[in-house]
Amino acid sequence: MEKKGKILVVDDEAPLRLLLSNELSRAGYHVDVAGDGETALKRVGEDFYHVILLDIVMPGMDGISLLRKIRAEKNVSEVIILTGNATIESAIETIKLGAFEYVRKPYQLGELIMQIERAIAHQISQLDRQILKKDLNKTTLGGKIIGESAEIRDLRSIIKRVASTQSIVLILGESGTGKELVARTIHEQSDRSDKQFVAVSCAALPPNLLESELFGHEKGAFTDAKMQKRGLAETADGGTLFLDEIGEIPLLFQSKLLRFLETGEIRRVGGTKDISLNVRILCATNKPLESLVKLNEFRADLYYRLNVFTIQVPALKDHRDDIPLLVENIIALQGFHKKFDKAALEMLKTYNWPGNVRELRNIVERACILGRESIIGEKDISFLNIKQKTSPSAPEAMSEEYSGTSLKDVERRHIINVLRQVNGHKGKAAGILKINPKTLYRKMKDYSIVSVFE
Repeated sequence: MEKKGKILVVDDEAPLRLLLSNELSRAGYHVDVAGDGETALKRVGEDFYHVILLDIVMPGMDGISLLRKIRAEKNVSEVIILTGNATIESAIETIKLGAFEYVRKPYQLGELIMQIERAIAHQISQLDRQILKKDLNKTTLGGKIIGESAEIRDLRSIIKRVASTQSIVLILGESGTGKELVARTIHEQSDRSDKQFVAVSCAALPPNLLESELFGHEKGAFTDAKMQKRGLAETADGGTLFLDEIGEIPLLFQSKLLRFLETGEIRRVGGTKDISLNVRILCATNKPLESLVKLNEFRADLYYRLNVFTIQVPALKDHRDDIPLLVENIIALQGFHKKFDKAALEMLKTYNWPGNVRELRNIVERACILGRESIIGEKDISFLNIKQKTSPSAPEAMSEEYSGTSLKDVERRHIINVLRQVNGHKGKAAGILKINPKTLYRKMKDYSIVSVFE
């Protein structure tokens, strides 16, 4: 039978060590035991464990001292405290030292195994984050903001200034521009860089699970809540919580999120006690939050609280001169021994890049895979159909895009195009369209234009 994970049981009571070793081995885990802190510390130094089950009261080195030494060695094992002498003070101290959970004796074996499974899942996710932090090739171009254009230099300057503060930051930009990379860079340049960076995609979580995932829940809070669960906000305590696609948060949860932002306190689903957290909030959206407020789909007070400091991430079409540097970086990170010639790079510069840097990365990888020569030329990226996708002149655009459509469709598409040009800014769009902002809001509502930005 394939082992589920490695566990170290640390307890001075031999009968309990034997019982846990037998039962957990029967459940599919590889189990080692230690009867005192010194032996446990030696085992931890020589081997890797997913979970350490640790008693607090032991002769010689007690559990809290051992936990402190384990964390000082930056060991990534999750620690579950097992004790029959539970006090609020000891529970708080072990959690502050990085214990995953605190379990009182006596306990049901089934409940302990469920806690172990949660701890292993959390531990594996932490290892994945560490790997991603060292090798962000696929998602963030190596974890660096690439470019020497005025737009990218300004972006780096703004990040540097805001990183040293504790302010909430709202990161705006089209899909694929690298909003999460900006958030990670802010975190890495802040005084919280040695703490957790926890990213939450608000769009990826079902509305009925968002509160539980973010704030956690108590045992029995709902049908499937078989045990207490810490939320992602608690996981980020001391560090940074990044709320991506903030515009997707349902109205019913927005008031609770606002309370968290105002007080720094959360309450688990089904809980009665407030939990204070020290978390910096960064958030991002490609949706026009102002228009959502006008449509009563986003709380105005939450919008004003989030809109403390805004960073606009430029679209790739607005800093095309950075494309050669980006291409070179993508090729290096992917390990391709190829190079784009000047004509191919100029061809890339004429493309509109609706998918921004994310699309560029995919195109470069595809060209490198399909290209048979070490030099990538225009023929190797002919699949882009750039001549058709490059911005045509106004009369040509009208004839190609709007032929055979109704007047309402023409107006709707034109409003959408203008909104995209100004990244959803209603005031600027109304000025370009030469209409009253109220008229623009009414037309957006009539044409269901908000859905375009979802």
